[in-house]
Amino acid sequence: MVSVADYDEFSSFPPELLGAFENSTELECLLRAHQDAQLETLFDGCPVDFDRILCWPKTDAGTWAVLPCFEEFKGVHYDVTQNATRYCHPNGKWDNYSHYAACQHVTEPPPHIVEISSIIYYTGYIISLVALSLAVIVFVYFKDLRCLRNTIHANLFITYILSALLWIIILTLQLSSGNSTGMTSCVIFVTLLHYFTLTNFFWMLVEGLYLYMLVVETFSGDNLRFNMYAAIGWGE
Repeated sequence: MVSVADYDEFSSFPPELLGAFENSTELECLLRAHQDAQLETLFDGCPVDFDRILCWPKTDAGTWAVLPCFEEFKGVHYDVTQNATRYCHPNGKWDNYSHYAACQHVTEPPPHIVEISSIIYYTGYIISLVALSLAVIVFVYFKDLRCLRNTIHANLFITYILSALLWIIILTLQLSSGNSTGMTSCVIFVTLLHYFTLTNFFWMLVEGLYLYMLVVETFSGDNLRFNMYAAIGWGE
């Protein structure tokens, strides 16, 4: 608890140190107490007092002082629509305890911060999506390129396109809607993302299997048809 006598101690501080207390509630409270003391008017109630949190004004004896809750204390934000109270005893003495039970801290949603790594991933996936889409269009459009080998290549590209597209959709939903995205849709998108990521590796297996059949089993007559490759690649 501070007293008016402390004002002289503050006023003796050098200007650079006093500036640190310029916006201090404690200093403002001392100034108010000092001004009231200079008026030299008789008052039987409780004087201006600072309880290390709020500055309580002069209050009549036997009544409650009411102040709005502090907006921020030690980095935590509180509900300013509620009030804190402190009782002034009939003898003109403040109660030792101020009642801050109604001052509840406010839980603020965390700000949406886009990390640099997410931006790099986002940009890379978009570039890959465009490049792979152009490659698939070339394979489909030009009839001279239609063969089993290029069909396998196209399916591998499609799995990369779908996984990249789903990754972009998931990140976009997270940034745009925050935590409001439903659990069901989240599970569906993540499941599809993992599935298409898995098919990437299966189609790589198909690429290797095709090369094996092309080089090793060239004259065996046991070459696989595309339906077999598709069943392996898409996990059917």
